[in-house]
Amino acid sequence: MTLHRDIFWLGCQWAVTGLGIQAVDRKLEGQFDIETSRIWEDDLAGPMLGLAWFDADDFTEALAVARRRAREPTITFHSRTGGER
Repeated sequence: MTLHRDIFWLGCQWAVTGLGIQAVDRKLEGQFDIETSRIWEDDLAGPMLGLAWFDADDFTEALAVARRRAREPTITFHSRTGGER
């Protein structure tokens, strides 16, 4: 699975995207990706801790960035006034 087109933060192993938190390695085929609706769950790293490839520090940073972004107000696009293009 490829990364979502909206990438907000990119670490060595994890990315914060429009989907949520995604593993950068495409060989993992999205099986460890975490949707935005799940970023507040406890022990998200738990199932991966024993895996040789897992970088806990990078994941912790990705989770912090995702949670910080989730608390930010949503940006709304407004049309320009006065007929400007």
